[in-house]
Amino acid sequence: MKLEEKEFRTDKWEYLLLGVCLMFYLLFPIIDGPVWCVDSEGYVSMHISREPLYPSFLALCRWIAGIWKADALMIAVVLQSILAGMAAWFVGWVVRRAKQGSRVLQTAAIVFQFAVTLLNRFAAKRGSAYSDSILTEGLGLSLFVFFSAFLFLFIRTEKKRYFGWALVFSFLLVSLRKQMMITLLILGVILVWYELIRRRRVRRFLCLAVMVAAVFFAGKLFDRTYQYVVRGVWMEHSGNSMGILCTLLYSSDPERDAGLFTDETIRELYLEIMEQADAQQILYPYAGSGWLTTAIHYADSYDAIGYGIINPVVEGYIAEHFQLSEPEAAMQYDEICKEMRNTLFRQEPLPLLRGYCYNTWQGLVNSVAKAHPVLSLYAAAVYLFMGAAACCLVVQKKKIERRLSESVGEVAEEYEELVRQIDASLCFTMITMAGIVINAVVVGLFIFAQPRYMIYGMGLFYTACCMIAWDLYACWRKGILYKF
Repeated sequence: MKLEEKEFRTDKWEYLLLGVCLMFYLLFPIIDGPVWCVDSEGYVSMHISREPLYPSFLALCRWIAGIWKADALMIAVVLQSILAGMAAWFVGWVVRRAKQGSRVLQTAAIVFQFAVTLLNRFAAKRGSAYSDSILTEGLGLSLFVFFSAFLFLFIRTEKKRYFGWALVFSFLLVSLRKQMMITLLILGVILVWYELIRRRRVRRFLCLAVMVAAVFFAGKLFDRTYQYVVRGVWMEHSGNSMGILCTLLYSSDPERDAGLFTDETIRELYLEIMEQADAQQILYPYAGSGWLTTAIHYADSYDAIGYGIINPVVEGYIAEHFQLSEPEAAMQYDEICKEMRNTLFRQEPLPLLRGYCYNTWQGLVNSVAKAHPVLSLYAAAVYLFMGAAACCLVVQKKKIERRLSESVGEVAEEYEELVRQIDASLCFTMITMAGIVINAVVVGLFIFAQPRYMIYGMGLFYTACCMIAWDLYACWRKGILYKF
């Protein structure tokens, strides 16, 4: 049975909330101005290693600034703040639409988006809101909220336009950060769960899967087109192999792994990199014991290996032995890193696997809290609560459906509505948890799982918790809560 949500007009309450959301996020550029970060220069200068969307967005802001005689970075953070406000309002609207017009849950959904921003501004070491920073997260956090909300609307209503919007936001995210390839995996997992397992519609699933694949290739095309316009070369942005190479080098043992290389030049570069890394004690043997200690050591070592050693060594070798243009040098750099990466995949897997598991767990913790001995226990507890509460809701749903077959009239309508409410909460939770888990698993493999990469679903997670708790309370009020 296809489920429809209640429609709500955009009333004064909605306009009020939208105004509050916009004012909240616009306060940060007014108070702090544009926040310049370590990575900002690469985006502003359109560095060849950066994905195309954010440099293009900043170029558009510079064009607008030239017309308005204004500061380009200020225009960028104002637009990012407006987008963040609209995203917070929209997810609240979606929750209200799905939960019988509940203004309580709508407000909670918005407050959780605010809370993530406030944590970054006042509690985190960075001391600034991402919507106010010259970083991909300035757009990415908001775009991911839109993506998740539209995917939820599609599953609940099966309206094609919502799936189309989910694909649009997936494309934008993929073009913003290669990490956001996870949106394609999220789409794949959700479509398998809904279209194949629940609905058993193979043909429809295949059609939708082709559309998801089209987003992947569209992202590749946009990347190459951008590089062609900027540099006159038909290529993708460089550095795609460097991320996981840092991880492979971190867990590598040069005495054991040097023999894996068949290319003498690549071997010499590898040994030079490892010698410098060993001298700085930024390899796995120096990590110490315990998952958090290892994860923190890996995080501290990652950029030191990549930007402090790999780049100078490999780029220095290229500059010394070749006379190449910037795009040609970047492609040569990618070839060397790719060859080194492919070789190191054959290393002893245990240190790599152990480090990956620690990093992935850190990612899961950072998705809902902060990597810390105490907060990691809190994260485990809140995940267990989410899982137990969701399982309890499934049991309640089955119990209500049995009662529904024995009921008529108003009682039957109440039970039908409660089943719809539980379905909505479980669907929202499924999409949210798919995003968190897939992000942690993927990021854990390629790069250190710092909060900046993990908080995309934080506000959505606590919204899902509230939705589940709301339905359990509704079951309790009706006297049908199953007590284990």
